[in-house]
Amino acid sequence: MKKIKLNENLGRKTSIDEYILDPTEKYVIDIEEEMKFQVATMMSFQIMGPPPALKNYYTWLFENGFNVDAPNPTNEVVACYYGVKPLWKTAYSQGVVVKAEKDSDYYIVMECSSKNKGYRHAQVILTMGGCM
Repeated sequence: MKKIKLNENLGRKTSIDEYILDPTEKYVIDIEEEMKFQVATMMSFQIMGPPPALKNYYTWLFENGFNVDAPNPTNEVVACYYGVKPLWKTAYSQGVVVKAEKDSDYYIVMECSSKNKGYRHAQVILTMGGCM
């Protein structure tokens, strides 16, 4: 497992498809360290509007039978993606499953591509309380 800090390399692409996170890597994060930046990012969604990439997450939720109005993905469903493959991957974003360093919760991180004005390469935790 590889410990990472989200948005540390913001704006620096490292692959042809412009994504920094490798969905086949098993990442762990310290959720407490991440919270301040993630809350600020969510606040920016309210002020500037969400990135177009958020539609990719809602599409994944819908296609997997989850409530789009009150997202409720479960640890059980996302665990099989952890370090294996992305939840989704489009020109706008990819969904990567990461794990909390200090407990057994999984989190869905949306990594935006450069097509998202104002959110280029941002890595946003979409399940702030972890998956259920």
